[in-house]
Amino acid sequence: MENVILKEGFFAETFQVNKAESAKMKIKELLVEVGEVSETFQWAFENSGIMKDGIIYTMNTVPDYHGKQITLGDVMETGAIEEQYFIPEEKLYYTDSVVTHSDETEQRLPKEDRQTWQYLKGAKKLLRISSTGHECVFSEGAISMIDQEDKPARTMLTSEGGFSRTTHIVKDKMTGRERLLTATEAERIQEFPTNHTKYCLVKGETVECH
Repeated sequence: MENVILKEGFFAETFQVNKAESAKMKIKELLVEVGEVSETFQWAFENSGIMKDGIIYTMNTVPDYHGKQITLGDVMETGAIEEQYFIPEEKLYYTDSVVTHSDETEQRLPKEDRQTWQYLKGAKKLLRISSTGHECVFSEGAISMIDQEDKPARTMLTSEGGFSRTTHIVKDKMTGRERLLTATEAERIQEFPTNHTKYCLVKGETVECH
């Protein structure tokens, strides 16, 4: 399986990697019952791996790439940004600064906390009840609140710019304030020319889009 991860696998052929220093293959058999997996399964995965016939193989790898790398910071605007892109501070973090994650299996957090970006991007546990009355706990881990400028931008989804867990939040280069991506930055991340979406054709005439 090590050869699949490093050389022969779909991802390995497209994104070449090498074994990280002192890396060792970790192997674990997955529990058969889905309920048991949901209730009891815990394991520290490495950054690369594969599962076959219910057995997980995972190991730590490093990229084998030495070309030019474009980071999020490279495509960010450096000048003044319209106020509409900035996030009000009260919408960023929980109203109670002591709270760092959400466990709502017993009681929901106040509405004000659930309407913050920290709630969306933070770790949480939610009690779910199916139409048949079956109860289960939905949980998800935390992701970074602020996207790092020195790394490539994450994949953008159609929800980009909306109040969504996957939306990028960046530190504005001029003011240091937290904000969303501008249309220009979104174009550049997708490798479109700057202002690619600013204009459109209407009845054969080029006009600015609104």
